[in-house]
Amino acid sequence: MNRLSLFSATAFALALASTTQAETVFMDSFESGDMSATNAHGFNWGQNNRTSVVTEQGVVYNNGEKDVAIPSGRDWEPKHGDHSLRFRYASGKYMSEQRFDLGRHYDDLWLSYWIRVPVNFTHGSLNNKFLSIWPQEYDRAGTVTWQTRPNGTGGANLVYQDGGVTSGEVGSTQFISVPDDRGRWMHVVARVNAASSSNSNDGIIQLYRRWESEDSYTKIHEKTNADTWDDSSSEQGISQGYILGWANDAYNTDTEWLIDHFSVDTESPMDNVSTESRPNPPILTLD
Repeated sequence: MNRLSLFSATAFALALASTTQAETVFMDSFESGDMSATNAHGFNWGQNNRTSVVTEQGVVYNNGEKDVAIPSGRDWEPKHGDHSLRFRYASGKYMSEQRFDLGRHYDDLWLSYWIRVPVNFTHGSLNNKFLSIWPQEYDRAGTVTWQTRPNGTGGANLVYQDGGVTSGEVGSTQFISVPDDRGRWMHVVARVNAASSSNSNDGIIQLYRRWESEDSYTKIHEKTNADTWDDSSSEQGISQGYILGWANDAYNTDTEWLIDHFSVDTESPMDNVSTESRPNPPILTLD
């Protein structure tokens, strides 16, 4: 099967996810080497903003197909398969971000992905974006944003904001230790359940984490009286977001995060089989 046929088959399999596996509506393992895959609802990866699909040998996609050899001294080993999504923070630069549009609003959304702590990770003295998701308008009621904050020893605590970066930070929890967690993969599961009305404050915000060496998840954050209602929109539920983003204290050296197996679910992915052995989406075979 040639590359185009393989990609078409993979994209078709992803598009079928909403019917073949009821709880998973989109999953991208980046194995196609292309970020134009979608699903029945029109999921869309935004432009690559200092992000790229990589193998251990080099860059294969950045706003189009690429063939760029890996620079000397880099480590791009993926969690699964041959590909991952790289976020590159060049020394002294503030931004590396991957936006996405879910194609519809989800009243109960579970996002999950594997993310590797940079092999040379050292957190600066200010806050860095980690994940943000929102219904229609960014940075207002309905937006949920997670950020990392320094823990004083080069590592990071994780905080969240119910209402985006315009609201106060809560839930500061130890998240990354230095040097022990450098180069480690963690599976992150973030859930946002929309409030039932504009004044009910009964939304749910949760974030779980499991290191690759662990058998169970740790609940990092939980809020069951969240104001996850978007007053600016007639549609509630999360519809878009971004992974990582602005680093208010730029890294002193080139720093790279890796993402693998990004999944959008309407039920908890932690209730299924172990994420380590979770199958890839089916590849369409034509006779």
